[in-house]
Amino acid sequence: MRILAMIAVFGMTASGAMAQDVDKCALTETWFNAAVQARLDGDTIGKVRRTLRKDMDRTAAEQLAEFVFALPEEALTPEVAKAARTQCEAL
Repeated sequence: MRILAMIAVFGMTASGAMAQDVDKCALTETWFNAAVQARLDGDTIGKVRRTLRKDMDRTAAEQLAEFVFALPEEALTPEVAKAARTQCEAL
């Protein structure tokens, strides 16, 4: 349930300019994949936040980074991003 709430927040706070040019749900999946991969690569939460802020609203970037860093390591799979996209498409 927590993942669904976080996905809804990201969908509402994504950068308007980016969402207009790219399918919003595909972009959401990309952001989730990038954050998960960055954590798997050993990046710090601060670095992930800064990277995400280049492409999305500050609040959303911080929430996504915090969400990904709160996940147990075994949950860091592409399924997280797929679930984000599925939820986005359902909105």
